[in-house]
Amino acid sequence: MEINEKFCPVCKNKNDRNAVICIYCGAFLAHPPSDSTATAKDGHDSTAASVDLLKPPVDDSLIPEDGIAIYAAGTSQPVYLRFDKELIFGRKADDIPDDNLLDLTKMGGYQMGLSRRHAMIRRVENGYEIIDLSSTNGTWLNDERLVPNKPYRLASGSQLRFGRMRLLILYHPVPKSRKTE
Repeated sequence: MEINEKFCPVCKNKNDRNAVICIYCGAFLAHPPSDSTATAKDGHDSTAASVDLLKPPVDDSLIPEDGIAIYAAGTSQPVYLRFDKELIFGRKADDIPDDNLLDLTKMGGYQMGLSRRHAMIRRVENGYEIIDLSSTNGTWLNDERLVPNKPYRLASGSQLRFGRMRLLILYHPVPKSRKTE
């Protein structure tokens, strides 16, 4: 018998069997929690954090050596990106040409509350950082709302939220000898 769906260990909703992140709540779809863990009154795991949830179930060989893999909630296939200095997340506008824009319209960007120029990731000497570009519905980094126009360190494995859109960012550590141009 083949299993065609995966249930979220947090919200218990059904997802595609290849999904890495829950389309409903953005939780990692790792192995289901064991019966031996204690649960709180609301049904959530009462331990601080499960090791399975902190470590995304992604094969490191799928992450590009000189780029970023971005997983949208509910998808099993990442978007691989390589960019020189900066990448803007948003929605494409007909009258504004933007070569360094990742257009998330086809992934439901408008319905999820994504601004035309929502946030920016830029390469820095020791990795990447994210900046909210004064978006209407806000940017969150690992459940912390970002102050607009202020850079925040973006570690591999970070979860981003733009409005209601959730993304997982993965990359290999940047070698210390590499300098930004």
